[in-house]
Amino acid sequence: MEKKEKKLHKIHLKDYTNTLEKVLVNKNFSVETKNLLLSMFYKIENAYADYAKTKIEVYDKAEFLDKLIKIIDEKCKEIELIKFEATTVKDKYEVDKNLGKITTVGNELTILNAILELNQKTLCIPEEEALLEEPITNFLNVGMKMHEAEIIRDFNGWSWDNTIKEISNIPLNLIFQTYIYLLGYNFITAWIENKSKLADYLILMYEKLKESIDEKRAKKLTELFCKFVIELDVINNKTHKEKWEQLRLENNEQLELLSNKSMYLEQITKQKKDYTKQIQKIDKILNDKDSLNKEYELRNKNLPNKEKIFSIRHLIIRLEEERQDYVNKIKECNALIDPKGYVSRKSEISKKVDFLNILNLEAKNMTQTIINLCSLFLECIQIKIENAQIKQEIMPYFYIIRYYRFLPIDEKGTLLKDIPKLKVAFEKTIALLLEKASKLDVIDEVTLDKDVNYQIIHKLFDSKMIDLNNIILKTNVEDGKLYVTYYDVNIIENTYEISSEKTVTLKKKVKLFI
Repeated sequence: MEKKEKKLHKIHLKDYTNTLEKVLVNKNFSVETKNLLLSMFYKIENAYADYAKTKIEVYDKAEFLDKLIKIIDEKCKEIELIKFEATTVKDKYEVDKNLGKITTVGNELTILNAILELNQKTLCIPEEEALLEEPITNFLNVGMKMHEAEIIRDFNGWSWDNTIKEISNIPLNLIFQTYIYLLGYNFITAWIENKSKLADYLILMYEKLKESIDEKRAKKLTELFCKFVIELDVINNKTHKEKWEQLRLENNEQLELLSNKSMYLEQITKQKKDYTKQIQKIDKILNDKDSLNKEYELRNKNLPNKEKIFSIRHLIIRLEEERQDYVNKIKECNALIDPKGYVSRKSEISKKVDFLNILNLEAKNMTQTIINLCSLFLECIQIKIENAQIKQEIMPYFYIIRYYRFLPIDEKGTLLKDIPKLKVAFEKTIALLLEKASKLDVIDEVTLDKDVNYQIIHKLFDSKMIDLNNIILKTNVEDGKLYVTYYDVNIIENTYEISSEKTVTLKKKVKLFI
């Protein structure tokens, strides 16, 4: 057996690897490709516990590995490994969904990204929101791909490190992570997988946020979601900008017309008369054989062969359908003239205009709007913390807040915890969490002095220790200064000086979480 073939059998991932190997037997992949896929699975299996512990809102490991095996089995027909210098994530692989082909450089993260992209599909969006189909599809697909690829990107089985250069779209990633914490992984996954093709997930989003937070913030968060997906779409697809500008123009014109009630009524009345004339014209044709023959000849004369009307009977069916369409339009006009219909339409158009006018279609700088979203997110977390009643509800927020603080907001690698405008919001959220955790006996107190205790425990939100349950604090005083050493069980992670002008009574060694 060749060395490469031997390598193929060295990695054992329980049933997942056995299942993958059975799939790979029937695939015409190179040995190098099969080794790469098995190595990818090894890294995922090795890092998944840390990934799940750190992020909270993730797939169950078995579900995720089963999902990957299914994609490889059913959708992946060919994988071509290539070698070249790549400077960005996008340069490293190509995916042809129609052919089921992946062309990629040979590393585990890149092939995982490619496999996840191969599985992406267009979302089902209600007809009235059709313009949002592509923006929402792109946002959720790209966001979820970055979210899941993070298993390999940022975790290696013993440490967690944000690999910013490997995040293909930093603003989108931050916004996506915000909404996955607000809505939950299961909700976002159901939306992406089109589990309910008849559901309007924007309405479901609003209802879920309203139930868990409040109506005012739910409305704002839903509006911001739509705003972000459109602006991100415009950044990536410059031609889409004109579509939204045209829509904004049309709705502004509609609102201007609605604001002049007499002119609006005059226009609707004119439309009704035009529709009535068209109905009368069709009735005349249908009731006169000669007119019907002439209409048949006239229409066919101007139509290409493949679109010609087959017979007079087919023309009659088409004319009756056109007539009914005009009747329906007259009914719509009557509804719009009705006082209630007028008020309803004006309110509907006004809301559209308000939303379209807040869109930053130039998309020059989204930073401030993203910071506003982050601030609103922290307000929501504060509400959730206040509403928590038991220990099990509180503990995840230590991980969520810590993870959120380490999210980058720009290409320079600026983290949310270092944004001056967010520092107060973070401090308020952490203080509220520690107060609630103390009341529910989640954490032990190092000292009865609240200020010193807060400083000591606050440091864990800057820690990258995977399992916070392993934290042990040891305090000591040297030359009148207070020092706290943070242990991951028995391994020292860090030592900090804690500022205090008072002499405080300290516990020498504390296992922080009870």
